[in-house]
Amino acid sequence: MRPPHALPAAHFDLNERYAYFADRTQMRHVILDTDIGTDVDDLLALVFLAHVRELRLEGVTTVYGDTLLRARIAAAVWKRTGNPEIAIVPGANEPLSARPIFWCGHEGEGIPSLEVNTVDQYRTAEQFLIQTSNLYSGELEILAIGPLTNIAKAIMRDAGFVSRTKRLYIMGGAYWLDYSEHNFECDSVAARIVFDSGMPITAIGLDVTLRVQLTEREVACIRRLPNGLGLLIEKQIRLWWKYLGVSQNHPHDPLAALAMLRPDLFLFRNCNVEIKTEPHLAGRLERFDNPNGNVLAAYDLYVNSAETTLFGYIVDSGSSASNHK
Repeated sequence: MRPPHALPAAHFDLNERYAYFADRTQMRHVILDTDIGTDVDDLLALVFLAHVRELRLEGVTTVYGDTLLRARIAAAVWKRTGNPEIAIVPGANEPLSARPIFWCGHEGEGIPSLEVNTVDQYRTAEQFLIQTSNLYSGELEILAIGPLTNIAKAIMRDAGFVSRTKRLYIMGGAYWLDYSEHNFECDSVAARIVFDSGMPITAIGLDVTLRVQLTEREVACIRRLPNGLGLLIEKQIRLWWKYLGVSQNHPHDPLAALAMLRPDLFLFRNCNVEIKTEPHLAGRLERFDNPNGNVLAAYDLYVNSAETTLFGYIVDSGSSASNHK
């Protein structure tokens, strides 16, 4: 189903946008759980969060493969946003499903002096998730844009973690399309634990993310970001394009971040979701429409308005330095 119309572009003027939320949204406590470093869209999601004054990023946890390298990549990017230091915690290396790790080989390429970036190696990702959920009980929101291993391990470790988490936003799955999606395929066991937990979930899947493109037009704006951030992002975009053999890509993960801030740009349906864990079905799921279901799955979006708003936040660094104090 296609939305009947796009919202007017003028609605997304930056000053109007900030005024729109100033009197209705308090600072929200957020953790980003990410497999940053492979697909460039994780990096773009982190920059999006850095530029949003309504969301306070409490920390980043990394997942899947060399999570220490991923944490150092996140630290390098975050430092260039000009925001105060936050906790960046390397998480689970191996998926619960024991599926072999998918690794492109370009992770970290083109980001200088990664080893000097400070990360928190004194606790596990699930410990950080649980500790932060205790600190902000009933208020913590999590944006998970990689395999769900860290989230599943936190659920298994602490039975109260689910009830203390206000909402989990996920980029993963395909709820109407017949696709095997990468994040769920990489750890279908973890995905099943998370969806079976009853935690309130907003799911942004391939059904909507495949409709938005990042092209040379957006890269031209992104490269102008200060502190070397724009050039770093451009290099990572081009590495990803080279790997895929394309000249554009889908910003899957930033769209999940956008859904946290502007759910009105998406159309959702309540449902329950059953994750398939059989090896030949990994990455696939079955959706059961249910008005009382714990999953709010996006089935469409206002494409033009979502693109305008999404890239407007990514390229706007003007207020980011004060967002997370």
